[in-house]
Amino acid sequence: MTTIKQQKIILFFLRAYKKELEKQHVDELNPMFNNFFSREELIEILEYLYLDKLEEFQIEKLDNNGLLELIGNDVSILEYYSYWLEGITTSPMVSQKKVSEFFERTQNEIHYLNSKPTEQWDKYDTSNYYSLLFKNGKTRRVFAIFTSDVNEKDKYAVTTKPSFFFDTKEEAEVELKSVLKEKKFKRDELKIMSLWQIT
Repeated sequence: MTTIKQQKIILFFLRAYKKELEKQHVDELNPMFNNFFSREELIEILEYLYLDKLEEFQIEKLDNNGLLELIGNDVSILEYYSYWLEGITTSPMVSQKKVSEFFERTQNEIHYLNSKPTEQWDKYDTSNYYSLLFKNGKTRRVFAIFTSDVNEKDKYAVTTKPSFFFDTKEEAEVELKSVLKEKKFKRDELKIMSLWQIT
């Protein structure tokens, strides 16, 4: 498993390379991608690129080569994977789709959380779910800097998300000292909290 720091470095270079490709006006896909992605992966990329417009393309009638043609070029692939890596700077959220996929994949569909709507989950349900993810290697504990008014119960639901996550509390403390040195905040206005990140 890569660390958050390693993911940030990869994301930095992905963005830089994407800018170079855009300057070169690359409008084709590298042959390496032929027969590289599964149909499900191709559809996921297209769902990101075209959002609500996907129905217009009638993708169910297209084979994998047709899906690749819709994706169009290397820049689109880079854009999708840059977005995918953006998960390192956003708080983990629980969605009904992800919950269903998790219980189906682990063959645990009879678990009570699989039939309970996520909007009805309480703190105990969320904690239970993250424990299951952890046992299956799908989550890890990370650290983030929050404003001091955020409590444990609300750290996943705050509208102002942390800018970055850190692998260790020590790394978060270094960043906190840097922020305080810039005098954007006073010491009692910020705090470090741990939370689960879905991997």
